[in-house]
Amino acid sequence: MYLVCAVILLILILILVLISREGLEARKSITHGVANKYWILREKRNFVRFQENMKIRYNRIGSGPTSQDNTKMQNISNSGLCISTYEKLKEKDNLEIEVEVPDFLKPVKLMGSVVWVKELGSFDEQGRRIFYTGIRFGKIRSESKIILMAHLNTMKRP
Repeated sequence: MYLVCAVILLILILILVLISREGLEARKSITHGVANKYWILREKRNFVRFQENMKIRYNRIGSGPTSQDNTKMQNISNSGLCISTYEKLKEKDNLEIEVEVPDFLKPVKLMGSVVWVKELGSFDEQGRRIFYTGIRFGKIRSESKIILMAHLNTMKRP
Protein backbone atom coordinates (compact mmCIF):
# COMPACT_ATOMS: atom_id res chain seq x y z
CA MET A 1 0.00 0.00 0.00
CA TYR A 2 2.80 2.44 0.89
CA LEU A 3 4.61 1.50 -2.26
CA VAL A 4 1.57 2.36 -4.43
CA CYS A 5 1.17 5.76 -2.70
CA ALA A 6 4.89 6.49 -3.19
CA VAL A 7 4.72 5.62 -6.89
CA ILE A 8 1.60 7.79 -7.39
CA LEU A 9 3.29 10.67 -5.52
CA LEU A 10 6.40 10.37 -7.72
CA ILE A 11 4.28 10.35 -10.87
CA LEU A 12 2.40 13.49 -9.71
CA ILE A 13 5.68 15.26 -8.91
CA LEU A 14 7.05 14.33 -12.34
CA ILE A 15 3.90 15.68 -14.05
CA LEU A 16 4.16 18.91 -12.01
CA VAL A 17 7.81 19.39 -13.02
CA LEU A 18 7.02 18.84 -16.70
CA ILE A 19 4.09 21.27 -16.63
CA SER A 20 6.09 24.00 -14.88
CA ARG A 21 8.99 23.55 -17.35
CA GLU A 22 6.62 24.00 -20.32
CA GLY A 23 5.13 27.11 -18.73
CA LEU A 24 8.57 28.59 -18.16
CA GLU A 25 9.61 27.94 -21.76
CA ALA A 26 6.38 29.49 -23.02
CA ARG A 27 6.96 32.64 -20.94
CA LYS A 28 10.54 32.99 -22.23
CA SER A 29 9.36 32.95 -25.83
CA ILE A 30 7.11 36.00 -25.35
CA THR A 31 8.78 39.37 -25.96
CA HIS A 32 7.64 41.27 -22.89
CA GLY A 33 9.55 44.49 -23.57
CA VAL A 34 7.69 45.34 -26.76
CA ALA A 35 4.32 44.33 -25.34
CA ASN A 36 4.81 46.36 -22.17
CA LYS A 37 5.82 49.41 -24.17
CA TYR A 38 2.48 49.52 -25.99
CA TRP A 39 -0.05 47.92 -23.67
CA ILE A 40 1.01 48.83 -20.19
CA LEU A 41 1.37 52.56 -20.66
CA ARG A 42 1.69 54.53 -17.46
CA GLU A 43 1.72 58.30 -17.45
CA LYS A 44 4.84 59.56 -15.70
CA ARG A 45 3.81 63.19 -15.56
CA ASN A 46 2.46 64.59 -12.32
CA PHE A 47 1.20 67.89 -13.78
CA VAL A 48 -0.77 68.94 -16.85
CA ARG A 49 1.27 70.30 -19.76
CA PHE A 50 0.10 73.51 -21.43
CA GLN A 51 0.99 74.34 -25.03
CA GLU A 52 2.41 77.81 -24.64
CA ASN A 53 4.60 80.02 -26.80
CA MET A 54 6.28 82.31 -24.28
CA LYS A 55 9.64 83.88 -25.03
CA ILE A 56 12.45 82.07 -23.28
CA ARG A 57 16.19 82.49 -22.92
CA TYR A 58 18.70 80.24 -21.18
CA ASN A 59 22.36 80.12 -20.25
CA ARG A 60 24.27 76.97 -19.41
CA ILE A 61 25.76 77.36 -15.96
CA GLY A 62 29.54 77.10 -16.07
CA SER A 63 29.93 77.76 -19.79
CA GLY A 64 30.02 81.54 -19.77
CA PRO A 65 27.41 83.99 -21.09
CA THR A 66 25.79 82.31 -24.10
CA SER A 67 22.22 83.53 -24.04
CA GLN A 68 20.06 81.63 -26.49
CA ASP A 69 17.35 83.85 -27.99
CA ASN A 70 16.27 81.49 -30.76
CA THR A 71 14.73 79.00 -28.34
CA LYS A 72 11.02 78.17 -28.63
CA MET A 73 8.91 76.88 -25.78
CA GLN A 74 6.80 73.87 -26.71
CA ASN A 75 4.94 73.32 -23.43
CA ILE A 76 5.11 74.10 -19.74
CA SER A 77 3.81 72.68 -16.46
CA ASN A 78 4.24 73.32 -12.73
CA SER A 79 7.38 71.19 -12.67
CA GLY A 80 9.14 71.83 -15.97
CA LEU A 81 9.02 72.73 -19.62
CA CYS A 82 9.92 71.50 -23.07
CA ILE A 83 11.84 73.71 -25.48
CA SER A 84 13.05 73.35 -29.04
CA THR A 85 16.55 74.59 -29.70
CA TYR A 86 19.33 74.34 -32.25
CA GLU A 87 21.88 73.49 -29.58
CA LYS A 88 22.13 69.90 -28.36
CA LEU A 89 22.20 70.19 -24.60
CA LYS A 90 23.39 67.34 -22.41
CA GLU A 91 21.34 65.55 -19.79
CA LYS A 92 22.00 67.00 -16.33
CA ASP A 93 23.15 70.36 -17.77
CA ASN A 94 22.17 73.09 -15.33
CA LEU A 95 20.53 76.15 -16.86
CA GLU A 96 19.63 79.68 -15.85
CA ILE A 97 16.29 80.37 -17.52
CA GLU A 98 14.31 83.56 -18.17
CA VAL A 99 10.68 83.21 -19.21
CA GLU A 100 8.71 86.24 -20.39
CA VAL A 101 5.24 85.66 -18.98
CA PRO A 102 2.45 87.60 -20.74
CA ASP A 103 1.02 90.56 -18.80
CA PHE A 104 4.04 90.77 -16.46
CA LEU A 105 6.78 93.36 -16.80
CA LYS A 106 9.82 91.42 -15.60
CA PRO A 107 10.79 88.00 -16.88
CA VAL A 108 10.57 85.07 -14.49
CA LYS A 109 14.05 83.85 -13.59
CA LEU A 110 14.61 80.29 -12.50
CA MET A 111 17.07 77.43 -12.50
CA GLY A 112 16.50 74.12 -14.22
CA SER A 113 18.25 70.96 -15.27
CA VAL A 114 18.03 69.03 -18.53
CA VAL A 115 16.21 65.73 -18.07
CA TRP A 116 16.07 64.49 -21.66
CA VAL A 117 17.05 65.52 -25.19
CA LYS A 118 15.49 64.25 -28.42
CA GLU A 119 16.66 65.11 -31.92
CA LEU A 120 13.67 65.67 -34.18
CA GLY A 121 15.38 64.37 -37.29
CA SER A 122 14.17 67.35 -39.25
CA PHE A 123 15.88 70.59 -40.16
CA ASP A 124 14.73 74.20 -40.21
CA GLU A 125 14.71 76.34 -43.36
CA GLN A 126 18.40 77.19 -42.82
CA GLY A 127 19.41 73.52 -42.54
CA ARG A 128 19.99 73.52 -38.76
CA ARG A 129 19.18 70.47 -36.64
CA ILE A 130 16.36 70.86 -34.10
CA PHE A 131 16.30 69.31 -30.64
CA TYR A 132 13.46 68.98 -28.14
CA THR A 133 14.76 69.34 -24.60
CA GLY A 134 12.91 68.52 -21.39
CA ILE A 135 13.84 70.70 -18.42
CA ARG A 136 12.88 70.13 -14.78
CA PHE A 137 12.57 73.26 -12.69
CA GLY A 138 15.05 73.64 -9.86
CA LYS A 139 15.42 76.77 -7.77
CA ILE A 140 12.66 79.32 -8.28
CA ARG A 141 12.28 82.42 -6.14
CA SER A 142 8.89 82.54 -4.46
CA GLU A 143 7.94 85.74 -6.34
CA SER A 144 8.75 84.13 -9.68
CA LYS A 145 6.90 80.94 -8.77
CA ILE A 146 3.76 82.91 -7.87
CA ILE A 147 3.84 84.74 -11.22
CA LEU A 148 4.38 81.53 -13.16
CA MET A 149 1.67 79.60 -11.30
CA ALA A 150 -0.78 82.50 -11.62
CA HIS A 151 -0.30 82.45 -15.39
CA LEU A 152 -0.64 78.66 -15.62
CA ASN A 153 -3.86 78.78 -13.58
CA THR A 154 -5.42 81.12 -16.17
CA MET A 155 -4.71 78.74 -19.04
CA LYS A 156 -7.13 76.16 -20.40
CA ARG A 157 -6.30 72.48 -20.11
CA PRO A 158 -5.42 70.82 -23.42
